[in-house]
Amino acid sequence: MKTANHGVRSSAPAMTNGILSRSAMSLALTLLVTACGSAVDEAEEAPELGAVVVTQWVDGTELFLEYPFLVAGQQTGNWAIHLTDRQDFQPIRAGTLSVSFRSGGGIAESFTVDAPLRDGIFLLDPVIAQSGTYEVELALVSEQVNSRHVLPSVLVHESEAAALAYPSPEEADGIAFLKEQQWVIPFAVRPAEEHPVQGTTLAPGEIVPPDGSLIRVSAPIGGIALAASNRDAPSVGDGVRQGQVLAVLAPTSQEGGFAQLRGRVERLRREAARDARLFEVGAIPARRLGEVRHDLEIAEAELAAMGGGTEGAYRLVVRSPMSGVVAERTFVPGGRVEAGESLFTVVDPARVWIRVQVPASTANALPTGALTFFTLDNSEEAFDARLRSVGSVVNPTTRTVPVVFVATIAQGRFAFGQFVQAAVPMGRRTTGIAIPNTAILDENGTPVAYVQTGGETFERRILALGDTDGRRTHVIAGLRPGDMVVTVGAYQVRLASLSGGDFAGGHAH
Repeated sequence: MKTANHGVRSSAPAMTNGILSRSAMSLALTLLVTACGSAVDEAEEAPELGAVVVTQWVDGTELFLEYPFLVAGQQTGNWAIHLTDRQDFQPIRAGTLSVSFRSGGGIAESFTVDAPLRDGIFLLDPVIAQSGTYEVELALVSEQVNSRHVLPSVLVHESEAAALAYPSPEEADGIAFLKEQQWVIPFAVRPAEEHPVQGTTLAPGEIVPPDGSLIRVSAPIGGIALAASNRDAPSVGDGVRQGQVLAVLAPTSQEGGFAQLRGRVERLRREAARDARLFEVGAIPARRLGEVRHDLEIAEAELAAMGGGTEGAYRLVVRSPMSGVVAERTFVPGGRVEAGESLFTVVDPARVWIRVQVPASTANALPTGALTFFTLDNSEEAFDARLRSVGSVVNPTTRTVPVVFVATIAQGRFAFGQFVQAAVPMGRRTTGIAIPNTAILDENGTPVAYVQTGGETFERRILALGDTDGRRTHVIAGLRPGDMVVTVGAYQVRLASLSGGDFAGGHAH
């Protein structure tokens, strides 16, 4: 096993001491200039070895490799091995890379690079003793990902003359977008594959609370929201539990008010207890005890309806009827509230409905349990929702009916009242090459996508599009199965094409 050799070879002319005459110095200078000029001309005219560029995708990583022609027994220059994690398209930042040259069923030469020279780039200058064609395996062991790439045919020339005579591969044309540029932005490439796509039509909608998920809490009586008692009352955005105290009211004097009703309940309880004792000794008839108890039941029911009890001070405690989030608070501590006045609005954001206005003909064709996708304003992220109900009354102005979908995942991610665009299914379902909508750019009305043809080379493809389900769109023409399509970062590739390939600078190994 050999380790990577990063040695630097250098030479310098020997220095001699001596005294030269002026004429000798002139002659020496003339000869030196002539010799240097000839050496420069020969260096400029000296042919260079060709190079090979390889791009390969496996499950774990993408390999982009540039290496010069190999000559048996010689160092011909560094292999620039770029490795990208295909999970997040970030460079491999640490790990060990083993490079094995195989021939005749065994390993002829092997090398180990202990770490990348810098993020994503491993360098190796291998020396192969014997000429021939080798299978080369590159095995990565890293905390990010383990992967294995195989180059089936790597040629090692018998001499430098043979390497110089060997034709160099033609450089691929395309848009240059370097690894160092890809690694510093959100970026992803996926193969074009066949997917089933449900035909849809886009329709506007709104996020609304499900029945029972929005409750307005009103003041059951008129009174004063005492400042001292309501200093810690929950505010907008605060989470509350069912039964949690929202506000404390001091009732004002009024006919049938809380204080009078509580006093009546307390009086009737005392009367009921006294009459029960009198009845036990036969001092009063059963009818009288029954009437007192009946009056007590009615008074207690009225007090409970107000939300009050007979314990503690004469204060009415207003509690939350459910767990959720305070969406609105309208009272001010220290102020007066009237009976029936709204104090709080509590919502449960764990579930939301999507109310979409759909043409009547489309709504009637929706299958039971139909799935739709919707996006929020100014957002590209799509969310799932399943059909709940279809309205039966057509809006006379828009000629649409309300269709309600239930978001499959909410958990507080949405706000009631937000507007959405929903992709409502139309019944057709077809299969073909489909790509994420994030991969499609609109360039002056022309849909295009960018395809990675090499590690740092891309092509612009004009597309003919078919149905879309809100997340993926069928591509009728412009892509082939297996094309590596830029699904995240396509706009940056477009900028690189407009800037002549110099966008964000270049790189060096």
